[in-house]
Amino acid sequence: MNSSRLLATITEERISNPSDAPVRTNAENVMNQILSCSCSYDGKRFVTGGVDCHLRVYDMKSRRRLRMCSSSFTKEKMDGHVMRICAVKYHSRGAVYEDYVHIFITGGWDDTIQIWDDRYLHSLWIYYGPHICGSDALEIESESNHILSSSWRRDKSILQVWKFNEELMIEFYNSAEHQGDELSIPTGREIINKQTGALYYCKPVAEIPQDAYDGPSKGYVAKWLGPYYIAFGGSDANILKLISRFTLNVVGSVTELTSGIYSLAFIEPKTNDNNNKRMVQFAFASGTRVYIAQYEQK
Repeated sequence: MNSSRLLATITEERISNPSDAPVRTNAENVMNQILSCSCSYDGKRFVTGGVDCHLRVYDMKSRRRLRMCSSSFTKEKMDGHVMRICAVKYHSRGAVYEDYVHIFITGGWDDTIQIWDDRYLHSLWIYYGPHICGSDALEIESESNHILSSSWRRDKSILQVWKFNEELMIEFYNSAEHQGDELSIPTGREIINKQTGALYYCKPVAEIPQDAYDGPSKGYVAKWLGPYYIAFGGSDANILKLISRFTLNVVGSVTELTSGIYSLAFIEPKTNDNNNKRMVQFAFASGTRVYIAQYEQK
């Protein structure tokens, strides 16, 4: 994008620029609260998700809604959310690869992670498992093409790592038909079987277990912090953990907070010095406060 803009969600479904009057996006007057949003890496579109189970794709320049993505609500397959959507993230490979510029992932209360193309009305395939409640509880990393999730349910693990199915994406696109800026995928039995296969048989490639010493946590934050670390944040135990990507061991933590950790922002260090690359700086929100933290491996 030629200019920097902040994209944020509010429950009233409005889009605004500082120099323009707000534009209402809820033309149907449906009761909906927007809980998450994400901007495509080419800067042309953004998508929102909320309590009504639908995803709305907008043109960034005109702020006009392009399409609404949702489940087909058929008994043969699950190809969309059936409960509120709490996390939406465009695929970070879209910054480099044209094949990924329309791809985004979502998670919500129906215990699924779903893969979408913003030109297609339904999700391409889903992973079953994590109960996503935070807008920062889902993320995808470009280099490894791994999805990181954190479940609100106090299961055996605080974080789950999933492999993005590149082969299935290629198969979908090979069978797709392009109609202008929309995508049409045949609904044959073979495609349905591939979608349900991804739903029922895909397992996480890695999981980070709950810590018996710290007590169980309900996850709200799952973040890749550069090439070396992963961040987890949650409620109940009210703890932020910094985890090594190589050993999956906790290397640092922030404890004794009065509220849970619900959001985290991270900036890559702008240096080629390998020593400084091991240092991470980030900000996280806990309760009504924002904390700035730094970790450096000795």
